[in-house]
Amino acid sequence: MYVIYQRISDKTGQVQEVIFIPTPADNNREGIEIDAPMIYPEIIPNLIPRLMVDLEENELYYDYYAPETFETKVSDLQQVNTELNLIIGNLILESANDKATISSLEETVGTLLFEVAALKGGAA
Repeated sequence: MYVIYQRISDKTGQVQEVIFIPTPADNNREGIEIDAPMIYPEIIPNLIPRLMVDLEENELYYDYYAPETFETKVSDLQQVNTELNLIIGNLILESANDKATISSLEETVGTLLFEVAALKGGAA
């Protein structure tokens, strides 16, 4: 059989088509000849099979993945929301610290200006 695939890496590809009797036109497409019987996926609850090809061994295999569901999307968004709230909290604390530092620096500048004015007034 001739397997048309999309290259994922140098070693693997995701199968797009399996052609049992290839034509010369099929052989012009990116594919590989495999001399093995067709395999079929196992039924694994909550997992979706994806037919793959091992380009080094010229073998088909199934890669199983968990589909993204509404629940997983909500869970992921809740986690991102928690992380963003933590970041915002840290930024608020940093802002308060910066304001306190600025206030302290303004007080120091005021004191220094007062001392400079006193020195100028005392020197005259």
